Amino acid sequence: MTASKAEAAAPAAAFAVRALHKSYGGVPVLRGVDLDVRPGEIHALLGANGAGKSTLIKCIAGVTQPDSGAIEIGGSSYAQLTPSSSRAAGVAVIYQELSVAPTLSVTANVFLGNERRFGPFVRHRAQAREAKRALADLGMDLDLARPLGSYGAAESQVVEIVKALRSEPQVLILDEPTASLTQKEAEQLADKMRALRAQGVPLLFVTHRLDEVFALADRVSILRAGKIVLSKATSDCTPRELVTAIVGRDPETLARTGAAPSTGRPPLLAVRDLVGPDLGPLDLDVFPGEVLGLYGLVGSGRTELLESLFGARLTVHGQMVLDGDELRLTGPGAAIGAGIALVPSDRKRKGIIGELSAQANVILSSGRALGHAGFRRRAAEGRSFRSIGKELDLRPLNPGLEGRRFSGGNQQKLVVGRWLQPELGCRILLLDEPTQGVDVGARADLYRAVRAFVGTERAAIVASSEPTELQQLADRVIVLSRGRVATTLPVAEATEHRLIELAHLSEIPGGTP
Repeated sequence: MTASKAEAAAPAAAFAVRALHKSYGGVPVLRGVDLDVRPGEIHALLGANGAGKSTLIKCIAGVTQPDSGAIEIGGSSYAQLTPSSSRAAGVAVIYQELSVAPTLSVTANVFLGNERRFGPFVRHRAQAREAKRALADLGMDLDLARPLGSYGAAESQVVEIVKALRSEPQVLILDEPTASLTQKEAEQLADKMRALRAQGVPLLFVTHRLDEVFALADRVSILRAGKIVLSKATSDCTPRELVTAIVGRDPETLARTGAAPSTGRPPLLAVRDLVGPDLGPLDLDVFPGEVLGLYGLVGSGRTELLESLFGARLTVHGQMVLDGDELRLTGPGAAIGAGIALVPSDRKRKGIIGELSAQANVILSSGRALGHAGFRRRAAEGRSFRSIGKELDLRPLNPGLEGRRFSGGNQQKLVVGRWLQPELGCRILLLDEPTQGVDVGARADLYRAVRAFVGTERAAIVASSEPTELQQLADRVIVLSRGRVATTLPVAEATEHRLIELAHLSEIPGGTP
């Protein structure tokens, strides 16, 4: 069958965008996007941070109005939508940050803002029956009276889906639904998405995870620099093809680079007998020029260790020696003064300050170092921002743009860039899940920046739940379990299978790596 006949045989789109354009301040973000989602299919949308995915979703949801083009839903065409008209047309969007109320019951969350009433009275029993039935359709059996916050992230995602399905949407858009889920929770959500597909609901699924694309999606489209550069059946794609389309270059160039850590030298950071809540006792050494990886299951102590090294978590025992000097960390300020910095995993709550400009975010910790005699040197601040922005390939390189207006990957560059300025004198960079929700291209930029920072005299400790990330970035990998070091591997031996095996075995009482 020829391509044209195949397209003719394909079912009509339940939802589509045609030649969609959007610019901000004369800078094009969407440049003629064409995309369609068919009934009863899971359609994956991929793209680098800054490719235009968020803007596209906002146009569809009516939050942002496109400059030109059309949005087609259920046979009707719209030049522009508002949030209310988008919902009325049949669009339901589930964002990465869920709009749930953790203290309210499961039923109350399902009907939040759209309660069933008889006059002024809420029909609690009718709501409970409908919520139970809707959850059962997705294979979920929850205690409807229990606060939603007492359940995990996967259950909250499903409740958000049930709430969205009450409007009988023409298309359901899920924006990075598994970014904050554990592997088990992500698998549970995947089962629910397949159930929705079986019911004929079209799903547009935004993700950075290629394994999810091949496990779930019927078709995949890739957005790069505001254009769809690939759109085809997932079964006709290879991982290399997708990565190349996302970043615009061959994935071989993303391999780890940089010199091996110096040998025969004393450790830059030595930790001995460290003990704290849910942590230790443990010992570790980090050498000059080394990136040390931390791997372990959820609750293994990765975050607890990094926060303890940063002085953000109290320890009850232990010794830390940095470059021959013993440290007495009374808090994060003391750690920063000693040359230790932390990039936390929760970028939005603990990293980026959305209301501040990009430049203010980057120089947040270095304003005093860049100043002179107690006065700010704005020219020096501008030069520092531009230097860091170019090093990280920040897009856009706009010092005045608010941090919240950057894509997730570029926000992470602002947070990491905060600690890369030489004026700060940072010696040890701690990174907790540094590329969570970050695309392949931005990951490569961050990896290169970390390796460049480390050089031969500094070091970094990277905690990650992704073995492939540690393989690309680390020189050695420590497997943590129950707050202790289970084993240490050179990166050549830290295969995905081996790390997962060690992490699980070490969690079993009496288990041995």
